[in-house]
Amino acid sequence: MIIDFPWYFVLLCLLAGAVYAAALYAFGRRPFARWLLWLLSVLRFVAVSAIVFLLLAPVSRQKVSERQRPRVAFLDDASLSVGLSADSSFSLAALHDDMDDRLDVTYETFGNQGATDIGEALMRHRYDDMAAVVLATDGIYNRGSNPSTLAEQLGCPVYTIALGDTSLHRDATLADLRASRITMLGNNFPVEVTVAATLLNGNSATLTIADAQGRQLFSQRLEYDNDNFSATASATITTDKPGLQRYTAHLSVAGGETTAENNTMTFYVDVIDTRRHVAIFANAPHPDIAALKHSVEANPYYDATVVYADGVKKTDTAYSLAILHNLPSATHPDISFAKDLPQLYIIGLQTDLARFNALHSGLEIASRVKRSNEVTAVHQPAFSLFSLDDASVAAIEAMPPLAAPFGEGSMAAGTQALFTARLGNIDTRQPLVAATSNGELRKAFVWGEGLWRWRLADWQASSSHEHFDRLVSQLVAFTAMQQQRNRLQVETERSYATGETPVVRAQLYNEAYELTNTPDATFSLSGDSVKAEYQFARDGQSYRLALPDLPQGLYHYTATADGVVASGSFAVEALNLEQRRLVADHNLLQSISSTTGGATYHTDQIDELKEQLLALKPTIYTHTRYAELLHLPLVLILVILVLAAEWVLRKYHGEL
Repeated sequence: MIIDFPWYFVLLCLLAGAVYAAALYAFGRRPFARWLLWLLSVLRFVAVSAIVFLLLAPVSRQKVSERQRPRVAFLDDASLSVGLSADSSFSLAALHDDMDDRLDVTYETFGNQGATDIGEALMRHRYDDMAAVVLATDGIYNRGSNPSTLAEQLGCPVYTIALGDTSLHRDATLADLRASRITMLGNNFPVEVTVAATLLNGNSATLTIADAQGRQLFSQRLEYDNDNFSATASATITTDKPGLQRYTAHLSVAGGETTAENNTMTFYVDVIDTRRHVAIFANAPHPDIAALKHSVEANPYYDATVVYADGVKKTDTAYSLAILHNLPSATHPDISFAKDLPQLYIIGLQTDLARFNALHSGLEIASRVKRSNEVTAVHQPAFSLFSLDDASVAAIEAMPPLAAPFGEGSMAAGTQALFTARLGNIDTRQPLVAATSNGELRKAFVWGEGLWRWRLADWQASSSHEHFDRLVSQLVAFTAMQQQRNRLQVETERSYATGETPVVRAQLYNEAYELTNTPDATFSLSGDSVKAEYQFARDGQSYRLALPDLPQGLYHYTATADGVVASGSFAVEALNLEQRRLVADHNLLQSISSTTGGATYHTDQIDELKEQLLALKPTIYTHTRYAELLHLPLVLILVILVLAAEWVLRKYHGEL
């Protein structure tokens, strides 16, 4: 029993009951026998004391055990490699329906988007407290990590059902292709193509690479000198045209191959004819400077030059963006050298906040004391100026704190916070990373220094700087965008996969460079076999368009709004990953089962699997449950019975 009052309040409850009973029976004139007066007094004492005690809202604590049916997940491989095998008609859905009344089961499919990630399918249930997982697959995965390693993290047995065919086929395939996604105009870029062939000893084939106009850029003859052939051919391609370029690698078909669909692979390279130059103006040497420079140059569209404020000179270099680290400062108050450039401010401990506020850049920080706070990042989903993927958002939120100058920030209209600052466990709602597109020149802000810790933490967490570099790249790309060149900005991915829904976003600025979506916006699309026109939908202050599934190819678009036109291109790539490997890997399934305490079954052993699943024991959960006595029916019934007993005694002894 738990109450939120000192223990002596219980004595006060008893005293209240005693006083009430004494006033009613001991000191009043009642025509009852002595024994009856005592009995009535006791009943009234118990009832009043109980009612007063219940007003203290006491809570009862009790141990409760709950029995739960074993939870089992059925994961069905719906990939193309299974669909092309003799087991294409097999499905776990029937087994799921058969056992649904005896187990707590879920049924899911995976691998139906042109690629298979078995590990991701398993990891969906990492925290679901499963009694077992049933995995029906051919063991072929072409995305993600090794599922055998990931399966150990489930903490439950994984029973695998071996599908597919393990026998070798007479076939050759382009097993892998590696090429730069982005290169500079006039540069050479390498292409590596891995060719694999089985049961084709004594045959030969020719590997070629051609551009979109059919010009042959590379050719090499391959001799299949054994039945398990594998070789990598290296080519060097010279770029002579800017824009998104399409190239096709093709392997000629040898006699008797099972399929020719895996002998061709199309890839796209974005050829750019210029790099944007970013100036990192720094008040003084700082570890952030190197971190920013590396992250800026991780984007092949940009290079970075570090310039210290005491050595700023007018140069002929056309910078696209000024990153101002701890500027303006007390020692370098004048930043007029950056007045005609978009600006990304890193506001640190040396920043002169008074001079910074005088710039009216879109963020002002009121501060009366010179000290700092250690703050971490909290994402704000309402931010709409540019997008940051969920993985990067989660990584940034987990990064160590920045040192932010103490103060209270206020954002001008049009300034949005991508991340706000968390001080300890308190979300201060103060902007930590923010940006604004108001005015002719865009601006962005990071209220804190110590970005080098973020880049280091990113490496420690994922063995790459991917998430931090993506944040910096998005800030730089957004801020450096020259609004005066085009008031209509269209955002697309460089490439989409077939089966994926291409999403296009657009932003329109009026003559005062204010974000608006009042005018209608159209999107004209043309490709190898598609020519269509679509209407943008309004999304907040911007535009959004979800295109239908598009076939493989290179597409050019023209967007129009308020008389302003923007154009560009993107590619839709057919992954064809499932067709590049058709031999089932049952060894992987046995490894998954053995490392998790499960077993591997074939499609004719389903009855044995059912017996194994039905032998799973239910889970008993024991937990503590708290309940207010006032809400327990039994307590109220007892109080009512006591009062009723008193009423009956008084009624039948002549008073009522």
